[in-house]
Amino acid sequence: MKVRISPDALSRAIALTGYDEATAIEYLNEGFRRAIRTSEFGYSFDCWQLTVKNGTITRFRKHRVKVGDIYVSTHAIERANERFRIPKKDAAEWLADQLNRATFVAVTQDDKGNLGRTYATDGIIIGMDMREQVITTVFPARISSLPLYKRIKWLTRLELRKVELKIKIAKALRLPTNHIEEMSREFKRIAYSLPVHSKIAR
Repeated sequence: MKVRISPDALSRAIALTGYDEATAIEYLNEGFRRAIRTSEFGYSFDCWQLTVKNGTITRFRKHRVKVGDIYVSTHAIERANERFRIPKKDAAEWLADQLNRATFVAVTQDDKGNLGRTYATDGIIIGMDMREQVITTVFPARISSLPLYKRIKWLTRLELRKVELKIKIAKALRLPTNHIEEMSREFKRIAYSLPVHSKIAR
């Protein structure tokens, strides 16, 4: 299905892509066919976002940066700069690096009802799109409930003590401990990656 293209959207596409007019028109039509709908009027493909109203592309803009095999939204870049003081020119790579070290936490829902994937590492929460490999936001981890924090802290320490006790018993009985020690390291690694545990698993 071909869509109409407003003069403003076409001139932006030519300026941002460097294509001539005919190639830009073809690129916009192909992009619209491949695009994922993100809102009532919004569509996204590759690094671009389209606004489509009444069968006409009215706006074309870059809304994310590609780093390796993932994309980083301009919103996430702005939040990394605002919340972590990462220079905007370095923020996309910094976010991709944080994601590579992060652990998946949960599928979450924002206040608009959109589902997303949540990752955590070293006191940082990273939000990702549910359908695409796009980092959508980043924010510092905060514990909003002290009693909950204390309960999780107590449970984590209890589990670590259980593992350490199993290792001591296995060594006393001269049983192999490789598997238990490997489990212990993995448990500590996961506990350390969750912001709620970051101080107690070190």
